Amino acid sequence: MPVYNGERFIRTALDSLISQSFRDFELIISDNASDDKTHDICQEYVMKDSRIKYTRQSKNFGGYWNFNYVLKHARGQYFMWASVDDFWLPRFIEKNIEALDSNQETIGSISDIKLYDSFSKESKPSINDLLNRNSRRFQYVISTSGTIEERVRTYLKFFQASIIYSIFRTEVIKKSFISELFWANDLAIVLNTLKYGNLNVVDEILMYRYVPQKSISLIQYQLRAKIPIIKIIFLELPFTIWFLKNFGVRFFIENLDIFIKLNLRGGYVISAELLRMCKRITYGQKKFW
Repeated sequence: MPVYNGERFIRTALDSLISQSFRDFELIISDNASDDKTHDICQEYVMKDSRIKYTRQSKNFGGYWNFNYVLKHARGQYFMWASVDDFWLPRFIEKNIEALDSNQETIGSISDIKLYDSFSKESKPSINDLLNRNSRRFQYVISTSGTIEERVRTYLKFFQASIIYSIFRTEVIKKSFISELFWANDLAIVLNTLKYGNLNVVDEILMYRYVPQKSISLIQYQLRAKIPIIKIIFLELPFTIWFLKNFGVRFFIENLDIFIKLNLRGGYVISAELLRMCKRITYGQKKFW
């Protein structure tokens, strides 16, 4: 669990993890120098559950660095990134481990996902089925089958990466992780895992993901992630180049239609955001995001 300033969510996340029916796991928490109550809450849970290993970093090294940190320190046969604002029903780990144990060609498994977008007064997740259409895409995950090319094309066309929160075979996800930071690099990691086998989805909602009612600007989000400006302006180009290098010219050409659409869409999205920013600056608004 990589975390920074997660006091609003972390109790719910930790409670759902330590209450799992599958008990044999280690929970590695890397706190990216939070300045809220995250440290105190984590220390409280360390005292009550010996499976929790907590590290507080000396400074905030960035979210992507933190995701890599917990992966590097994983020792078990299986690995899962646990986002601090998600939570899991009690049999999530059990059922996905069963799927992995029963089929060696499966390299990652997750359940169906439901979204939530707010907390009640009792600080409990409040499920809202009326989320906006743009948010709904984050709840969809799909299984894969067939050849490597068929598996990869499935997720290229789908172009969603929520399945990165699967339980993976540790050796596979470590080999699949990439150090380069660019838009959709989480999907690039997913595509890398598909070189080694299939992704499975348990046909039951056992996981809930948080999607805020108001999302920040795409440009602002990437600046916070410390993605270089040139990679933000040409939004989908770094992913396109990465794919070409890692899957070869032939496979790239076979999927050229997808990449043309991606880059056209990326150009439209960034242009639209820049125009909105210019409009807000012109009218003297303080917040131009």
